[in-house]
Amino acid sequence: MAFPSGSWRCASGTTRFVHFVDRKAALRLKYRAPSDSRRRKLRMRYVRILSMGLIAAVAFAWSAAAIENADELAGYCQSLERGAKGAGRHIYIPSRRQALTCWGYMQAMQDLSVLADENGHRIMGACPPEQTTTLQLIRSFIRYASAHRSELPGNAAVVVFRALRGAYPCHAEHGE
Repeated sequence: MAFPSGSWRCASGTTRFVHFVDRKAALRLKYRAPSDSRRRKLRMRYVRILSMGLIAAVAFAWSAAAIENADELAGYCQSLERGAKGAGRHIYIPSRRQALTCWGYMQAMQDLSVLADENGHRIMGACPPEQTTTLQLIRSFIRYASAHRSELPGNAAVVVFRALRGAYPCHAEHGE
């Protein structure tokens, strides 16, 4: 008995029909362009992911807000000094936002203190020795802040520069 094209007989003797579809048609079905409803669902998914990312970014930025003035920074640094444990380069910093903000700010100032212009003059005007620790800089700033309360409503960076200039003046041997 002849079988119609596209069919075959299985072991049980029943006839099975196989639908042959040309290769192009199969690929079109497999890789078809998304329908309008599918496009809308994808677009909504992307919008949701983007909006969640935006909300997370705004929340992070809000929590990591800039320091308003030197008084705020001094308070943060006093909180760090009260909670710091250890000595030298082995120090434990409290994991509170205020303490970490002070530590990060003063580390940035420590990095800035070594920058010099083309003539070798320190840009900050302070010359802390190379072995100076961040905690020593923080203590210098706290001492300055306590002695110069009238400057604390001002810009934190300016007050830190002044504090470090007073604690670590540049000498003639540095060419400054």
